[in-house]
Amino acid sequence: MKRLSALLALLCTAALAAGCSSDASRSRGDAATLATGAPADTSLPSGPVHLVMWWWGDQEAPGAKAWLADTVAAYHQKHPNITIETVLQTTDGLIPGFQAAAAAKQGPDLQYFWGGIYSQQPAWAGSIVPVSDYVPAAELKHYLNAAAEDSYDGKILTAPWYVNPQFPVLVRKDVLAAHGLEVPRTWDDFMTACDTLHKAGVTTIAGGVKDGWFGGWLFSMLGAQPLDSQTDVTDAVVGKKKFTDAELAEMWTRLQETREHHCWNDDINSLELYQAQQRWVSGDAAMTITAGTDAPNFVQKVGADKVAITTMPTFGDGPFAGKMATTSQTIGITSWSKYPQVGADFIQFMHSPDRLQAFYDKTGVMPADDRFDVSKVSDPTKKQLFDMALKGSPYIENYIPVELDSNAVFTNVQLVLQGSRSGKDAAADMQKQMERLRIKDRSLAKNFEAWAG
Repeated sequence: MKRLSALLALLCTAALAAGCSSDASRSRGDAATLATGAPADTSLPSGPVHLVMWWWGDQEAPGAKAWLADTVAAYHQKHPNITIETVLQTTDGLIPGFQAAAAAKQGPDLQYFWGGIYSQQPAWAGSIVPVSDYVPAAELKHYLNAAAEDSYDGKILTAPWYVNPQFPVLVRKDVLAAHGLEVPRTWDDFMTACDTLHKAGVTTIAGGVKDGWFGGWLFSMLGAQPLDSQTDVTDAVVGKKKFTDAELAEMWTRLQETREHHCWNDDINSLELYQAQQRWVSGDAAMTITAGTDAPNFVQKVGADKVAITTMPTFGDGPFAGKMATTSQTIGITSWSKYPQVGADFIQFMHSPDRLQAFYDKTGVMPADDRFDVSKVSDPTKKQLFDMALKGSPYIENYIPVELDSNAVFTNVQLVLQGSRSGKDAAADMQKQMERLRIKDRSLAKNFEAWAG
């Protein structure tokens, strides 16, 4: 799930879009009014209809491509006058490709988005219409994570498709046992394991932050523990709190502790995450972190009897401590689509019982719908991940501006782990960058406040 290049492209194109004209700026500044006007016509046209869907996901949910092809074919059989063309996007091309389409107001009718801020910003820019204008509330209530991540001013912006648990810690029980250790559940036990394994010349937890994105994962896994709600984060974005406040700054001092106790591989700053994860597979590291959709593949490589799946060891006592974060990847309807009601109908078809089960059968990934029967999942690894996701906490990286993520979170994680910046200074830098960002983009606080409200 390497998204750094796509994220940087989003920053550039969003800034460009915001500065194209005074009308565009006013539109983005008034994003709290996303209503499309009159109630949507939910009837389907009888004449020929051609939709284009740009999507991503086979990269993290292998089998999604075959599932989508089957789903499109089944929908065409039900509605012979409607054809849907699907275009699988690259990871680096997903966001810049859509931003180019949005600037030209042409391209896909349906577009894939990551959740949270990645769904919010296209809506604030006027590039998508709320799916809740076309999909009934009785249907949307079944879609997992929609209300928290993808709602704005009383509307649901994009429709969750599948769940991505964020992020399980994979533990080699055999590596720990060889050094007289058990799976660490508390922070003190984690620090003890780091000290013991470092003395033995073994990496405790393998990671790589060269590409930056793993820094965002750590921000969420450590930063959520002391919080009462994701609103603590959005309050810091709009200026009601500060990222130097104790509950928001603690993650940086905890990250510094992991460096001081030699928890990571020494070359963490020169490796990308997936390079480092292979050391866990080979037994050269006791722990690693991966995307939930990919965890069963890692467990299978090592053997389930040797692996424990857990969360980041706990130091906080907030409601998110000891929980795995969860997010849903989503589908949105573009504002220039001639057939938004058809797009909405196809989204609902994707959530039909047959299609939900077929998605799991093809991919092994959990559909983002509470009507999917998790009790029928027999694979113990997947069942555990799904249960953890259903009981999970918000993924707080999805609640900060993209620019703050790339410039403050990514960079400061790298600097703290290489020992050139203290945790206290990292928190101060994040606060300073957020203050600058509020001045640079005055509509930001307004949009975030409406989102959080």
